[in-house]
Amino acid sequence: MAAGSALSIQASTFYDYPIRQAIRAFKHDEDMSKLPLMLHAIRQLPRPRGCHHDNAVIVAMPTTPQRLVKRGFDPVSILAAQLSKHWQIPLWQGVRRIDHTVSQQGLTRAERLSNLNNAFVLTETPPVKRLLLFDDVATTGASLQALGRALYKPATNTASASSLPTNRYHLSAYALAHGSQQ
Repeated sequence: MAAGSALSIQASTFYDYPIRQAIRAFKHDEDMSKLPLMLHAIRQLPRPRGCHHDNAVIVAMPTTPQRLVKRGFDPVSILAAQLSKHWQIPLWQGVRRIDHTVSQQGLTRAERLSNLNNAFVLTETPPVKRLLLFDDVATTGASLQALGRALYKPATNTASASSLPTNRYHLSAYALAHGSQQ
């Protein structure tokens, strides 16, 4: 992603009632009874044109090891796995989230943007050029933008980095819910 460019985000719904309460209960209380509502919303996302299992992968928003331990599960990966099944496009997990970031919830837009500077690192070369970024909630889009920027940096292992002469990908971003109508 070139500096100063924006990544448009396609969301299935606004982050308002009842989806806001369902997402919060699922993420923070591991309330699996909310999963059917979220899966219904995910299925409203239109399949990206020209993308299929041979030329695209879904990149779920990575979480930190600390948050994974704290929650005991990765809610975004669960939702991304369902999206993968729905679209018949595989998941790819070649990006890692750096542990120095804090949760984006409750931060201002400026704080969200600075919190995510160098928040992600590419650990392997993507197997395809079409990368479909996915997050559960995209309030400002800062996390998805930061993830997109990480995909334009060389991989941390030298073998992968040397195989990326142009490092150009076609990025699309998707979220279960986006911002708010109000």
